[in-house]
Amino acid sequence: MTDLELSRALRQLRRTVDMLQTELRHGHLDEGLVDGIEAHMERGISSDERCSGLRAFVDALRESTMTPRAELMSDTIRACEKLKDGIEGVLSTLG
Repeated sequence: MTDLELSRALRQLRRTVDMLQTELRHGHLDEGLVDGIEAHMERGISSDERCSGLRAFVDALRESTMTPRAELMSDTIRACEKLKDGIEGVLSTLG
């Protein structure tokens, strides 16, 4: 993936994470958006070695949605923040 292609893919991923975070703040877990995050990763982001660290953040986000509990929304919002920080870290290294 070229820097430009990766940058575009990461920005699309970030928008999906932002939408999920907004839904969570309104008390709704949108599984479609969680699946969308996975789909973005599978479309090439996860195969790019520059993004190897993002998989762990996506896995943590997915794990936080698995077990219904009182902290689900806040834990998932924090997982979104960590993923967004990871995305920004990769974006800052691209030319």
